[in-house]
Order: sequence, then structure tokens, then C-alpha cells
Amino acid sequence: MPLTASATTQTVAVLTGPGELQLQRRTRPIPAAGEVLVKIHTVGICGSDTAYFQGTSSYAINAPLVLGHEVSGTIAGLGDGVRGLVPGTAVALIPGLSCGQCEQCKSGFDNLCQHTRYLGSAAVTPHRDGALQEYLAIPATHVLPLPKGITLAEGALLEPMAVALHAARKTPVAGKLVLVVGGGAIGQLTAQAAQALGATSVTVTDVSERRAGTAVQHGADYALSENELKAGFAQGSYYDVVFDASGHPAGVELALLAACPGTGHVVLVGNLPASIGIPHKYVTQAESWVTSTLRFAGGLKPALEFLTENQLDISWLVEQTVPIQRILEVFEPPKTGDSPLKVHIQFTG
Repeated sequence: MPLTASATTQTVAVLTGPGELQLQRRTRPIPAAGEVLVKIHTVGICGSDTAYFQGTSSYAINAPLVLGHEVSGTIAGLGDGVRGLVPGTAVALIPGLSCGQCEQCKSGFDNLCQHTRYLGSAAVTPHRDGALQEYLAIPATHVLPLPKGITLAEGALLEPMAVALHAARKTPVAGKLVLVVGGGAIGQLTAQAAQALGATSVTVTDVSERRAGTAVQHGADYALSENELKAGFAQGSYYDVVFDASGHPAGVELALLAACPGTGHVVLVGNLPASIGIPHKYVTQAESWVTSTLRFAGGLKPALEFLTENQLDISWLVEQTVPIQRILEVFEPPKTGDSPLKVHIQFTG
């Protein structure tokens, strides 16, 4: 039976358990003091959303959860006390709500705040609902107005761009030989960021020849298969900086093997499945410097500035756009080939 619309209710995509996603009607939120009401336009689907749907996330869903943290929309209403924002303004949403008072927040590491509540996340209890709903009330401090020339679809890409930029800045890449393991959306953006930050060369590897080739089409220098990389290792060809953006144990192993023994730096960006560790022997055998990243610090403004200053186009990442009514299609395995680099859910009407 189709959902009936009204002026006080809205359509919401609710995940009640692995594989159990349904559209419901809920009461439309009203912005509290200090909040704005955002009419959602575009929500990007992230690997963490897929993990929740498939039941492979490190965090169990113990209550119905609304997914979605890569978001853009327009301001539809203002709560009491909000100044400097105007209804109709196009905005991207800053998904991480940290406490602002702890040592991590005060030191510029708000992404490491122990009290962070992220949009569409089951990492906290009660869970914080995300943006797969027609309207969302959010603190006014957590919207970023989009300048002219930046579309709402591009605004929804700022969150993954911020993740990639945070990773690319984790260790110096200027003048370095860089390898990115994994050619998904984050891997593609990490490659672009490393290139813009002055890497001598950027190589991308992926089990999908199409994805690795796409990276070269958009700025990477080389696309190599795993076999080609390992043949290079036998000849002493290693990399100064390696990013794992695969989120797969085999990808992490390859990243550790690819780092130059004694001097190589490895940055783990992808999220490994629950209960999966890293092969420490490859770290100890090469005395590699290994670190990881968690989302990003400082909101979305650095990513927006990076894109505009370097005149980067990332809109090509979006290979599928689906209306909210067809959201279940997004989580179905592709009939042929690999899945799209980035899928956007759009609310229309």
C-alpha cells in the first residue's frame, strides 16, 4: 500500500535489522532552539551503511535506525535564536556531533571525541538517526552553506572527500611514491587528494580493473593488478606511502607488503569487518610505520576549500542516482560487474 503524505508527516527509510529496510511515515520534526530544519535533497550511500544492512558492522543495531550521513539539502526552517542562515540556502550537513569540551575536541581532534554522535550511527545508544528522511532537524552549527557553482549532489560528496583528505594529510605525501589499495569512492578521492598534495606518482590497485582504470582517467598515474604489484616487490619496487581504502583483510595485507621496508608509511582508511585484525608479521618484518584514520576532523569546510582551491571535479564518482522509493535496489548485489562507485538517494517532490 502506498504511503500517504501529509503536511505533518514524512517518509523515512528505517532499518530494523540486517536486510530489513522499510519506508515508514513518521512525524516531521520541528527545529528546537539553535537548530535548523533541513529539507533533504541527496544522501550518499557509504560502505558503513551497507555493512549495517548486511549485518557485518562492528556495531549491532538494537533499535530501529535511520541510515545516512553523506547529506545535502536546503534550509526549510529556523529554530529560535538562529542567526545568519536563510531558508532556501543550499547546505551540506556536518554529521559528527562532538561534545566540544573534552581534551580531544579542544586539541582539534573532534573526530576522536568519546561522546561523538554521528548521523546514522549505531555506535552510540540510543542510536542517532541519519538523513534518509525527507526533513531533518540539526544544530545550526552543523550545516555548511554551499557556494554558487557547487551542486547539491556535490555537497553530498563533501563527507567522503573530507574522509579522504584527512587520510591524505595523515602523513606527508609530497614528493613521495604513493599507492592506494582499493578503488572505491574513498580510494578514488584519496588518490586525487594525494595527487593534489604533490605526490610524485599515485598508483591505484583494485580487484576491479574498471575501478583501477577509472582512477587513472581522473588523475592517478598508474593502475596495477595485485600480481603486477607483487612482481614489482620481487624487483625491489616498493612505495613510500600506502593507503588501504579497501576495508578488506587481503587489501590490508597487500598494503603492508607494498610499503618500503624500514621507511614506508601505511595509513589504514577502510573499515575492516568486525573481529578481523591486521597481519602484524608484515609490520614487524618491514618495521613499517602504520597508522589509521577515523572519519575526519574539523568539519566539512576544509574539504570544500580543498576542492575549490584545486579546482577538483568529483561529480563523476556518482554512477547511480535512485529515488527514495527505490532504495532497496541500492543494496541488491549487482547482476553483472561491480557496484557503482557512489550511489545517491534523492528526495523529490
